[in-house]
Amino acid sequence: MILQINEKITRWLENTWKPTFFQLGLTRILFCLGFFIFDLPQFIEISGFELVFFDPPVGLSLLIGPITSSDFWWTFDLMLRIVFASLLVGFRTKESSIIFGLLLLFGFTYVYSYGKINHNIFPVIFPIIMAFTNWGGALSIDSIMNRTTKIEPRGWPLTFFSFLLGWGYFTAGLPKLIGGWLDLSYSTTAGFMLRRYYSGADPLYLNEMFVKINNLFIYKVLDYGTLLFELGFIITIFWSALFLRAIGMAAMFHLGVLLTVNIPFSLHVLVFLPYIVYFYFDNTNQLSENFQLFFSRNKKIFLPIFFILAFVIITDYYPKLFQFHQHFILFLICIPSVFMVSPKFVRDFFNKMTRRLEKNLTK
Repeated sequence: MILQINEKITRWLENTWKPTFFQLGLTRILFCLGFFIFDLPQFIEISGFELVFFDPPVGLSLLIGPITSSDFWWTFDLMLRIVFASLLVGFRTKESSIIFGLLLLFGFTYVYSYGKINHNIFPVIFPIIMAFTNWGGALSIDSIMNRTTKIEPRGWPLTFFSFLLGWGYFTAGLPKLIGGWLDLSYSTTAGFMLRRYYSGADPLYLNEMFVKINNLFIYKVLDYGTLLFELGFIITIFWSALFLRAIGMAAMFHLGVLLTVNIPFSLHVLVFLPYIVYFYFDNTNQLSENFQLFFSRNKKIFLPIFFILAFVIITDYYPKLFQFHQHFILFLICIPSVFMVSPKFVRDFFNKMTRRLEKNLTK
């Protein structure tokens, strides 16, 4: 029986997702560009924190102790930017992915040791997991230099990450269920909206409109909808088609949270990218090969673009051309995701469009 369970788990891990190099390479570039637009974290600020607030949890920061040297954190930030640039252009992609994620984990461990907590664990561990998909196999310097000829795209990291996402949403919904979100006499969602509205900051988007609705029934629909989504998300991870719809719902959920409560999860939605790309692009090797051929033929154009971006990132110089509002990422990713919960004919339509694009690129 144990062998049968192990076989089913292995089959689920290996056969649920069958990505191509092009899908993974596009995911890598979009993820890095999203991180770039959001702005890479600057850990040099740690050197200015008061030591009295240093109260680390069990981990590296507790073992090593406080690091207050500004030279150390300046060098750390420079190393982070160099590795990130390598990841974007796809140079030693697997190593760059793992090192980038580990550097983020180390830096945020120290930030959290001073009491500042952000909900960004998923985009931090994302590049470490994606490193094992071999997402440097296309649209990368590694692929141009033929370093990826002996590797294949792997889907099991996407399956594993889908489980982490499902577990994350479930653990977010369970405290809400226990904490009284089902109580019909009040709405916690309304409480969040009111708190954000009267926090002193200017209300954004639809926050003021929803505050003025003042209808308990509508607020309870939002309460129950949130619970249903967060607790039920984990069930979808066993079926790729259903999970893609769940990703579309998750993207719209976070967009709704931004519009009504003014709480952005801009970095978090970047981890939806491999599934969104999987939805929009036909997962055939021929498509991947054609795009890679187009990329190789036009490498004289792409390589200078890669080097310019790498220079901008390493020097920490952000021209106005690259300065976008951080919410821009969330809108850019979430709005197209509405089609992921649409009927099948919509997906067929986009498959036809990508095949036309493929033919145009390979002429």
